[in-house]
Amino acid sequence: MKTRVLSSLAAVLSMAAIGAAMPRTATGETIETTKQVSSSTTYSGTVSEIQPSSSTIIIKSESAPQPMRYTFNEKTMFVDSAGNVVQQDTIRNQPVTVYYSKDGDQMTVSKVVVTKQAPSMMEKKTTTTTTEVR
Repeated sequence: MKTRVLSSLAAVLSMAAIGAAMPRTATGETIETTKQVSSSTTYSGTVSEIQPSSSTIIIKSESAPQPMRYTFNEKTMFVDSAGNVVQQDTIRNQPVTVYYSKDGDQMTVSKVVVTKQAPSMMEKKTTTTTTEVR
């Protein structure tokens, strides 16, 4: 008898838990909810062109044979690696990482991070002239 009461109680509690977890309207109908997840992808290379008039940025990379074309908008952030805002016109020929999402054939950039450029090699030549006084 005790086992039967406990089994019945467990069944009632599990049904209540399932019912509480499902969203319902005032009339008792179930409401379906959807969750939209967006993902962001990154690409690194050097900015070969930036065209503010068409909101386009073109990135060349050593790993890809063709330059990649991206679209940016008023929400796109242009920053350096420390998070400081940079002007769009200063990033040409700079190494960057772009964070973008793809919608059909269009790739829209959410953030452009200018990475530090490797210091250029400097060659130092020293010439020594010896003069002999007689």
